[in-house]
Amino acid sequence: MSFFSTNKKIIIAAAAIMAAAAGGYFLFKKDSRFDVDTSKINLQVKIERFDQDIYHTDTTRINEEIARFRQKYGEFFDVYSQGVMEFGNPEDEEFALTFKAFLRDSVFHDVYTESLQVFDDVSGIEKKLTDAFRRVKHHFPNKRIPRVLMHVSGFNQSVVATDSAISISIDNYLGKDYALYSNLVFRYQLTGMVPEKVPSDYMTGWLLSEFPMQKPTERLLDNILYRGKIMFTLEKLMPNEDECLLMTYTPEQMKWCYDNERQMWTYMMEEKHLFKSERMISAKYINEAPSTAFFPDESPGRTGIWIGWQIIRSYMKNNPSVSLAQLMDNENYQEILEKSGYRP
Repeated sequence: MSFFSTNKKIIIAAAAIMAAAAGGYFLFKKDSRFDVDTSKINLQVKIERFDQDIYHTDTTRINEEIARFRQKYGEFFDVYSQGVMEFGNPEDEEFALTFKAFLRDSVFHDVYTESLQVFDDVSGIEKKLTDAFRRVKHHFPNKRIPRVLMHVSGFNQSVVATDSAISISIDNYLGKDYALYSNLVFRYQLTGMVPEKVPSDYMTGWLLSEFPMQKPTERLLDNILYRGKIMFTLEKLMPNEDECLLMTYTPEQMKWCYDNERQMWTYMMEEKHLFKSERMISAKYINEAPSTAFFPDESPGRTGIWIGWQIIRSYMKNNPSVSLAQLMDNENYQEILEKSGYRP
C-alpha cells in the first residue's frame, strides 16, 4: 500500500501553518493553563559536581575518600558504584582496589578531562533547570524537587534517578564530532549526544522516574499515549526549548512526521496495531532506531511516541479543564483517545 505518496496540497498547507506557528503548534502554546510566573517561585537549582569530586579523588587516601563520598552523596554514590559502574558494594574490601584502578585508568582520565572541559560552565543548564523545576512546583506542588548532579560513567546510561537525586552522565554529551563516539554508537544516535540536550534529558529522566506507568502493558495505544504524556508535560515544563530538541529529531525528521502524520495514523489504524498487545510491534514504534520499521527509510525512529504526543496535544486542547497533574494521573488511555478528537 503506497500511502506515503504525499498529497502536495496537504504538504503546502502544513508547511504554511508550521511557518506561521513558528514550529507548528502555536495553538497548544497559547493555553493559559500553562502560563507560570516563575519569578515568584522560590527555587534555585544548583548542580552538584559529583563528577569533579570523583576526578579529584586522592587515591593515596582512597578509603577516606570513599567514606567522604558516601557521606556527601548518600544513596547516589552506592547506585553509581554498583548499578552504573559495577564496581561492587562500597562496603566490600575489594571495592577500594577496583575504584582506584578505575581512577588511574588512562582512557578514563582522558574522557574525564574532556568532559570537564566541555561542561566547565554549567550556569546555563542551571538556569533552564531552575525554570523547569519552578514549573514543577507550580503544576505538581506535592512533588519533591531532587538534588541535581553530574557524573561521568564511561559512556554508560545517560540519566540516573534515585528517590532523592537525578544525575546525568556528561560524557554522553560531548558533541557529534567527539572522536570516541564513532566506535560506540550508531550515526543516528549522535543527534542526542550534544550539550544542548542535557537540560531536557534531565527533565525527561525525572518525569519517567516520577510518573512510571502504573499498569505496564504491551498494548501499543497505552504505550504511545503514556510517552505522549511525558512529551507533553516536558514541553510545558520547558516551553522555550525547540520541539526538535525535546524529541531528539533533526528539523528534517520533524518535518517528515508533520508531512506524513495522516498516513502514519491511517496505517496504524488499518493494521489494527493500536490495540495489539505484542511487544515487537510496540518496540518498532517506540524504541530508538534509525527509522520506524513499518514506515519508509526516510522516517525517523520512535514515531509512535511522536504520534502519542500529537494525540495528547489534541486531548489537552479539547479538554481545557484538565490540569497537567490530572493528565499524568489518568491512565485510561482508551478514554483519552476518545476524548482527544484526534483527526490528523
